[in-house]
Amino acid sequence: MTSTGTEEVIRALARFRLSDEGMHQRVRATASLGDNELRILQFLISRGRDGFDVKPSEIARELGISSASTTALLDRLERQGSVRRVSHPTDRRSILIAPTERAFGEVADIIDAYETRVAGAIDGLGDEGRRAVIAFLDAVAEAADEIASGPSTTRAMPQQRYASI
Repeated sequence: MTSTGTEEVIRALARFRLSDEGMHQRVRATASLGDNELRILQFLISRGRDGFDVKPSEIARELGISSASTTALLDRLERQGSVRRVSHPTDRRSILIAPTERAFGEVADIIDAYETRVAGAIDGLGDEGRRAVIAFLDAVAEAADEIASGPSTTRAMPQQRYASI
């Protein structure tokens, strides 16, 4: 049996997941993107802001997809005007992938607004609150990773109680 506090946290986590998915759906719809296409643009924008160039192989690793799937997604994004392929400055056999101004206009502004609001919420937590959130999210991610990796010996959660997870 769980305490009321546990159930409240589980409901809050479920609300976050639904809201986060809704935000991503809005971005995908606004920019006419699929889920992996949005993930590619987010990765490119983030890496670019950190000063790093991105090769297609890095995109494939980040998304956990094949090089053929990566090429197909990049072809679609290029036709759409969201990415461009550029020659590698030192390796003539290599290409780099860069987001276009269109991608920044359609995706980066929404992501930036979201990240700014999240950063404000984080700033309000204080050091102890941030440590608690990090520990909680790490534990939730570990639980998800364990379940995703195969059969578990732990007892399954009752469906009716946590169906919103």
